[in-house]
Amino acid sequence: MNIGFLGSEKRLKYIREVVDTLFTDIHPTYIVDELAYYNEETAAELKALRNDLQGIIFAGELQYEFYNSIFFPNIPCDYVKKDWSSLQNAFLSMSIKGIDFRNVSIDSYSYSSIFNLLKDLGTLDNAKAIKIIQRRQFDKGYVDSVFDDHYSYFKSGAVKGCITALHPVLSLLEAEGVPCVYARPTTEIIIKTINGIVDLFETQYNKDGHIAILILQIIPKKEYSYIRQDEYLYMHEKIKVAEEVYYFAKNTHAAVVSESIDKFMILMNKETLIDYTNGLQRFYLLNSIFINTNCDVNIAVGYGFNPSEAKFNANLAAEKFDADSKNLTYIVPRQNAAIGPLNFLVGDDLNVDRIEEDYISSLSKEIGISQTMLYKLYSMIERQKRNSCTSQDLADKLSISQRNANRLLRKLEDFGYAKVVGKRLTGQSGRPSDIYDISLSK
Repeated sequence: MNIGFLGSEKRLKYIREVVDTLFTDIHPTYIVDELAYYNEETAAELKALRNDLQGIIFAGELQYEFYNSIFFPNIPCDYVKKDWSSLQNAFLSMSIKGIDFRNVSIDSYSYSSIFNLLKDLGTLDNAKAIKIIQRRQFDKGYVDSVFDDHYSYFKSGAVKGCITALHPVLSLLEAEGVPCVYARPTTEIIIKTINGIVDLFETQYNKDGHIAILILQIIPKKEYSYIRQDEYLYMHEKIKVAEEVYYFAKNTHAAVVSESIDKFMILMNKETLIDYTNGLQRFYLLNSIFINTNCDVNIAVGYGFNPSEAKFNANLAAEKFDADSKNLTYIVPRQNAAIGPLNFLVGDDLNVDRIEEDYISSLSKEIGISQTMLYKLYSMIERQKRNSCTSQDLADKLSISQRNANRLLRKLEDFGYAKVVGKRLTGQSGRPSDIYDISLSK
């Protein structure tokens, strides 16, 4: 299989070591890109390679945002994500430098990643000096903006060092003599990314049908198993699950074709499913059910050229679950072939549930916004990879009225979690709409 890898020389070095050692059957093409912005020459080089590649992996999220449209959806593409172990290694490296890792600035990591790693390390109460640099929309000024934030924190004495996952930012900080550490990708996450591309290629290009059937098996979480004995409580949880399922169906133009006390069956387009899951990397529906209800869920997926074939394969996938299975996914693209089990609730996804009783709970009490709405807002920001929007954007993404979106933004603004950063013209005439920057951490 021919896979392209694009990134800085430093990150490609780590990827090359893994490929040469563990993926000898892959024919890699390495494209070095040291730029921190979209470049026409790089885009032209990638377009010229399209017919020769069966998948491409970007070494970082910046390059993925700039160039994935050249390949997607015809050629599987993904980027090497940042995981908690990379951040933990960076903390260790900072400590070796003699700098307290609880007094640093950090970019590229979500609040939940940092919050829960510190909690696991038992240092959460002593980590109030950490400065988290918020995500912004990726553009030509992104790297300079992140560097400016790091440098400003350091020069003001607010932090003693900086942790960055952006190699261009690392170079700028080192040039200014700022103590800094590079959060390099771990071998584990590189392996996972390559395997994901291989699986996606096999799924997309083995002449599987274009229809997908999803069977969702609903299971009360073990600690809430008593709800099975209470019909009212069980139906209450089922309604909460149904809300997440129908919200998913609305956003993906899918159809809920059958529903029972503990099962949903969904009909949708296979390409839409692959797009929604970011190439079988993230399954937001499973995540939402896990976070917002007291239920676990298994998802069986079948592909077919017609609904009957897809349903048959989905039932084959469902047979792979046993009594102990929970929050797993199996995919049967055709008879005698299966992908899984896929565990989408790992790392940050599991950590989000822990935030419910900690940060999100306290935030809900402080602002007066429901935890459910805060979770939806958090998920929207994570999914869109940006935290700027208008009230109409917010209304569309959260499926609420614009009046409620305005009310939500005002509350966030009143408590310092949102601010107006610009204006956008939304039509031929009329007043421009305010663009808000939302940050669920101060």
